[in-house]
Amino acid sequence: MSFFAGLVGTEPVPAEGSDGLDGIAATYGGGGRASVWRGDSAAMVHVPRPVTPEDRLDRFPAAFAGGTSRLVFDGRLDNREDVIRALALDPARAVRLGDGALVMAALERWGVDACPRLIGAFAFAWWNESLGRLVMAADASGGRTIFAHSDGRRLRFASRPLAVLAFPGMARQVDETAMAHLLLARPIPAGATPFRGVFRLPPAGLLVWKDGHHSISRYWRPDPGRRIVYRDPRDYVQAAREMLDQVVAANLRAIDPVACQLSGGLDSSAVAATAARLSSPQALHTLTAQPDPTAPMPAERPRGFYDEGPLAAATAALYPNITAHYLPAGPITPGEEDATTLFRQFGVPMRNFTNFGAWQPLYARAKALGASVILTGTAGNCTLSWKSEALLADLAAAGRFVELARQLHGLRRHGHRPWPQIQQNLLRYVVPARARRQMQRLRGTGEAWRKRALLTADLEALVEPVAVTDSVLISTDRADYDRRSRIAYLDRYFANCQWLAGHPYVTGCDPRDPLGDRRLVEFCLALPVTIWQTNGKPRSFAREVLKDRLPPRVVDNQKRGYQNGDWFHRLTQLRPAFMAELDRLEASASVRRMVNLPRIRAVAENWPADADAAMARDAEMLDLFARGIHYSRFIRWVEGSNA
Repeated sequence: MSFFAGLVGTEPVPAEGSDGLDGIAATYGGGGRASVWRGDSAAMVHVPRPVTPEDRLDRFPAAFAGGTSRLVFDGRLDNREDVIRALALDPARAVRLGDGALVMAALERWGVDACPRLIGAFAFAWWNESLGRLVMAADASGGRTIFAHSDGRRLRFASRPLAVLAFPGMARQVDETAMAHLLLARPIPAGATPFRGVFRLPPAGLLVWKDGHHSISRYWRPDPGRRIVYRDPRDYVQAAREMLDQVVAANLRAIDPVACQLSGGLDSSAVAATAARLSSPQALHTLTAQPDPTAPMPAERPRGFYDEGPLAAATAALYPNITAHYLPAGPITPGEEDATTLFRQFGVPMRNFTNFGAWQPLYARAKALGASVILTGTAGNCTLSWKSEALLADLAAAGRFVELARQLHGLRRHGHRPWPQIQQNLLRYVVPARARRQMQRLRGTGEAWRKRALLTADLEALVEPVAVTDSVLISTDRADYDRRSRIAYLDRYFANCQWLAGHPYVTGCDPRDPLGDRRLVEFCLALPVTIWQTNGKPRSFAREVLKDRLPPRVVDNQKRGYQNGDWFHRLTQLRPAFMAELDRLEASASVRRMVNLPRIRAVAENWPADADAAMARDAEMLDLFARGIHYSRFIRWVEGSNA
């Protein structure tokens, strides 16, 4: 993963050395050799880190368009062959071009209209000297982004957030509105960061700067009106299998070996099995996280399990070229005890930082294997294995009451109680928001968001908590609830994925998620809404698609695997350090103004007796105590009071 940074302005750029680019590259570039270009009113630095074979062919900052333009680029094009064909390039010449060079050719041919044609994980900054214009873009699925700050005279940008704050004259301050979202147990909105004055490009974001002014737009959004219709239902399954093969194959392109994260669920299993089929007979390493064998675990839940090893082993056993690694959670990591290391590396607080610590053995094993890429399947919940959040509402709105009854009967047959399904997947979508909130007030659940909230009254005044925490992500003024609900989930998911862009600098591995590929997103959104849940069986389409590559016990499993199921064991080990930290936090005026510290202390002083008692209080243990300490520590770190 390469690093880049730069600045443009309405006045000449500072002299060499005073612009800070050399120091920024040395601190945040990952140790590579920096290349700097300086023009009259713009300057850029690029630090390469080759991941794909084609990366070795590029040199940035690169000149093109007769020397009038400069480009810095990071990432890869997963539809490289499509771009080559669209540009009508000689194939013999195209093999000598890196992905960045293809982007330059596309920008030369189509200008900013090239962006919708590019699919992959990428970010670039394009400076046109003759026009005095900067164009920056990021991919649609959150694989890369760009952070920036503008004061009206000068725009500073970088592919890592702290690098923007490292420019001369920049101040590091907390953005209290963004922090309010975190303390409401919600992600930071797309385009925002935890730092005041620093913004990021949203997924599929396009920024144009000229004469001190900039605008941000989205060059691509999912089309909710597109439909795919086949006469034979089997054609949907075959098309999905071909699409899955295509997107996984695109993500296998790497210089070093590729490893796969493998859990017991459908999504990572689908990616790992497909990668094994496509890689055979070449060896493929899979990495499965398991609980600490010394940890006391809670009792198994009727619809959940904590150890994903047995199901992962069943998938691995189907493929002779898979070398499976089962890695129990290791000891407490320095980043869990003292998160300032993570803040310096990622530049942001981590919502699930205990998971990151528990998964350190996976990253360590991948590094030991020489892998530079880890494939995941996290986006599958929004694409291939969508659970049909609002199918019942769509059936009711269309007057398809016979099918609605069939679905409810099927859900009951598969172990789901009908009334909660009616409440969660029908009424909450079709009932207008005002009426829904009135019903919640009558039931005493109108402020259910407070169960997970840690913000103070001062911060609460900056946002509307109900609007932030409302689980219904779409308006209810028209039908097609399920498809629009999924688009809203995708927007939030991809925006949250942008924080993963710091992973290669921290773990040494680039996480790639084929199930978030834009082509798969568009394909899945266009399928009939009833295909995802046949006769009340959740994720029935994914199960049918994956029958050709996964064992029956994985395909038919309807229990949920709990990641980091030994979290209470880890949190208990961290408690002494966190209690000492809580004393320091209470001395910080900034933390006291934003965070409800007495609530954190109340949880800490009423510690559960065992893992079962902790699981019954998981919201307050994880959202209030663990994340509360983590976010509060981030505030202290930003204000400079952490060591």
